[in-house]
Amino acid sequence: MNRPTVSAMLFALAAALSPLATAADEKGWFGLSFSIETEGFSFNPTLRSVKIEKVAPLSPAAAAGLAVGDVVIALQGIVIAGAKADDLKAPMKKSVGETVRFKIKRGTAEPYEVPVVAASRPAAN
Repeated sequence: MNRPTVSAMLFALAAALSPLATAADEKGWFGLSFSIETEGFSFNPTLRSVKIEKVAPLSPAAAAGLAVGDVVIALQGIVIAGAKADDLKAPMKKSVGETVRFKIKRGTAEPYEVPVVAASRPAAN
């Protein structure tokens, strides 16, 4: 029977308690909210449009240049119009340090891609 050594156990404990070890598992925060238009009524509706409704100051979304009123055309390459709501849940579930790609339409400008890197949610005051 192999028994772990004390140093191996201490190393494993230190790694488990390290902020670096937990950062990858920490749920990412982008600092924005959406206004969503759907077709029909169901638990997994078909999306018609998604518009940015709020952008938190000093958030990853603000740092990337996203603004209230921007229309999200695609998320991680998934076109919004006609997509099912559940199809967009997984792409938005990012850990701290991971990137999500938004394709944005602002006013009459051509759509463009905006990468946003997930951060830790700021502590409540």
